[in-house]
Amino acid sequence: PENAELLDLVARIEAEVQRIDGIVRGLLELGRPSRGKPQPIDVRPVIDSCVKLLGASRDFEGVKVDVEGPGSLWLLAETGPLSQVLVNLLLNAAQAMSGKGRIVVRAEQVGASGRVVVEDEGPGLSAQVKARLFEPFFTTKGAGKGTGLGLAVSRHLLSQFEGQLEVGDRPGGGARFTIALPAA
Repeated sequence: PENAELLDLVARIEAEVQRIDGIVRGLLELGRPSRGKPQPIDVRPVIDSCVKLLGASRDFEGVKVDVEGPGSLWLLAETGPLSQVLVNLLLNAAQAMSGKGRIVVRAEQVGASGRVVVEDEGPGLSAQVKARLFEPFFTTKGAGKGTGLGLAVSRHLLSQFEGQLEVGDRPGGGARFTIALPAA
């Protein structure tokens, strides 16, 4: 008890070290070539796993996540990087809605390719924000809340296996992020 102030200081230092570590890892990821090779994967279990993983986090206490689309959709990708991108998009969506609302994740076949769409009921994004959204270090979050690397790294990861990440508006308000991948 007499060391409460010291324990608080150590906890804050540790949190800042973790934040700095995240920034450095994000920067390294931007310059790192792909570690694997895209292969046919069923994206539905990847989506379900990411949703389940985040379901227990504090950011998702008041968030309902609905997964739509076929029970199986085979696309060319890498499981690890795709999971990282999905987790980032889901966290961003929950934070944009201040932890309350609905996120829809939809997998869909589109001709010779496929898409995974993540939509939220947040405030949406202005044209000025959309223009800069994928720039490293650009963030709309408050100080200490985000590094501005998540979407830049996500786009980079997807580009390594011919995937794309685009942003748009959800009909009725909110944001829509679309991951496009080649079909397997």
